[in-house]
Amino acid sequence: MLSALTLNDQLALALGVLGLLFLLINLLILKRNKPKHIPEPGKQAVEHLLHVSSEEGKRLVVGLGHSLANSNLDLAGASGLSLQRALLKRSLFNDHPLQSYSGDGVLACLSRMVVRGAYRGALASELFSGSLSQLSGTSPLAYTSSLVNQIPDSSNAGLLLAGQMSPVVLLALDQADRHALPSISAIASLSGQAAGFIGNSVNLMGEDIFNAAGKLDQRKSSLAGLGAQDWLRIAISLGLLIGAILKMGGVLP
Repeated sequence: MLSALTLNDQLALALGVLGLLFLLINLLILKRNKPKHIPEPGKQAVEHLLHVSSEEGKRLVVGLGHSLANSNLDLAGASGLSLQRALLKRSLFNDHPLQSYSGDGVLACLSRMVVRGAYRGALASELFSGSLSQLSGTSPLAYTSSLVNQIPDSSNAGLLLAGQMSPVVLLALDQADRHALPSISAIASLSGQAAGFIGNSVNLMGEDIFNAAGKLDQRKSSLAGLGAQDWLRIAISLGLLIGAILKMGGVLP
């Protein structure tokens, strides 16, 4: 059966098996040992905002982006939902719970489902309020304008931006700087990431955007998945290096 597969199919199958093997190994390691503490500036910055929100009785404002199903379906636009879930687990019973804003109708509905599920999972369905997840504009400019208007509120502890955003999000980050409001950007789009370099915001890039939720959640399954990704990346790098050497040596056609 394997002989009927092409070389690319066999490599893909081998990588899939290696990924599952690394995941299993990491799960076994985490089951026996506590995960090591690895300093991560992005994770620590988010935890600091959560701590300030809890201690000072203020709310953390989360912008989930404005692009999921508005034009073409882009799953990167939903990257903020897992981060929202991880943050909700730590702020459900704060004086001011997490407040999120979406610029896409589908994203707003999914966000509200996440919030409702978090309260239901904590056996506190009576504390759920639909206003904790709002739709604020259905275009990039309208969405950013809504965020800019929310930032001056004195009850805010910080601003966290995630998902797909256009460069106009620079207006929200500039407004946060003007009001000395700590801000973190975990934006998936390249143009939005470029805007995150302006001002004093902590800018997460690359895999940190998608791994932030797992690192905050601290569930063993999430941490094992992140560890498996690292080992698989090493295996792919070694495979490419060995393949290049064999190709140069004339072993491979």
